[in-house]
Amino acid sequence: MKIRDTKKLIEHDAARIIFKPLPAMPRKKTDIMKTTFLTILLIVISINLSSQTLIEENKIWNIVNCIGWGGCWTESYKINGDTIIDQIEYKRLLRTNDTTLTNWGFFGGIREIENKVYLLHSNSENEILLYDFNLTIGETFSSFYYDCPIEFELESIDTLTVLNGEQREKYNFSNNESWIKGIGSLNGLVYVGVYWCEADMYYDLSCCFENDEQIFQSDNYDNCFIYTVGVEENENLVNHKIFPNPFTYSTVLQFDFQENQKYWLEIIDQTGQIINRIDKITTGEIEIRKENMNTGLYFYILYDDNDIIATGKMIIK
Repeated sequence: MKIRDTKKLIEHDAARIIFKPLPAMPRKKTDIMKTTFLTILLIVISINLSSQTLIEENKIWNIVNCIGWGGCWTESYKINGDTIIDQIEYKRLLRTNDTTLTNWGFFGGIREIENKVYLLHSNSENEILLYDFNLTIGETFSSFYYDCPIEFELESIDTLTVLNGEQREKYNFSNNESWIKGIGSLNGLVYVGVYWCEADMYYDLSCCFENDEQIFQSDNYDNCFIYTVGVEENENLVNHKIFPNPFTYSTVLQFDFQENQKYWLEIIDQTGQIINRIDKITTGEIEIRKENMNTGLYFYILYDDNDIIATGKMIIK
């Protein structure tokens, strides 16, 4: 073999060795498992935080209502079925004061679209924006509580763990109100911004259930149903409902009537003044007329011979 041919062969082999790609180093099995676990965890967290819709038929909200100068009672809300109002499809929002959760009345239509929740009260012509979970920190939420304008700023968003172990986003506002994604306002589902518009009334979400499982319990109560008169527990409350509410001209209070009892009803304004009294009640249906009452929030207290047996609030539009 000629010297120059040998030189070419060496150069050729050197080039082949120099440019041959190095094999990839094998990854450790533990590294692969860690990466896979983190990826799955991030996906699960993302799904949990982004798919928590508020308006679902598998939920029940219990809300404590307290009069500043009097007692407390509990309302419950749930979604049941669909309805169409003014060619818009809503879910039916129902309410009851019955602790057995059997005596429900129609409260209004409610719908959720693109992280916004809209509410149309019964006997109301105008839909209101109830929630906006698209807000970012520093933005302002503007809407109405019935006909009263409300406005407050989103100050922070953090997360909390609910009773079933899920992580939920918590929106904290400048009016000291907080919303939990998939649960709603800590004032209660329909009481967003209520303290802008009402005095001497207090609202608190006591419990929330999802798929028959409790997912929220207020730190202020040790159970879901609170009924008090002053500071004493009232054990004589009867099943009752008032409908329509809100109303324009008149409403009807229905309750469990006993023939051997004497009943009377007091209507009270927000200052605690008795503005009307209905005596000689002979049936389990009491018609309450607007008459000389102005629009706004009022309270009713139903008595029998022994005690207060029903309390609640009503709104005249």
